[in-house]
Amino acid sequence: MSTSERKNRRIKWSTAWLFIALFCAVFSAVYEIFSHGVYSLAMICLFIWPLLLGALPCFFLEKKNMAMPGRLYQDGIVILTLASLIAGILEIYGTSSPYTMPFFWAGIAVAAIGAIMDFYMRRHTVGNRLQKALK
Repeated sequence: MSTSERKNRRIKWSTAWLFIALFCAVFSAVYEIFSHGVYSLAMICLFIWPLLLGALPCFFLEKKNMAMPGRLYQDGIVILTLASLIAGILEIYGTSSPYTMPFFWAGIAVAAIGAIMDFYMRRHTVGNRLQKALK
């Protein structure tokens, strides 16, 4: 894979997370327009998960020319975003569910495990050891 292909892939991930955050912001705004004056903090903050945990890390990793986060980390962000969406919908509807909090904890756990695995795999891969040995 050439350097320009890697750069395009990095730009693709960071802009994809940015558009997901933008879609979440627009979706929550439209949803709350039709909610008859009922607001939910989970729905208002829906766009924060993909923006802070998706787009910003991808932009910083792109600037440092490092590898993008792995699939498990990104799945954790998706779980957190969906948990916030479901909690917001239920709050606006006027009910609650005992399953929303474990959904948040599952998203945090998956994202944390993914981040730890990404960090560990980058430091302990054969390619990294070989590059250090050749220097």
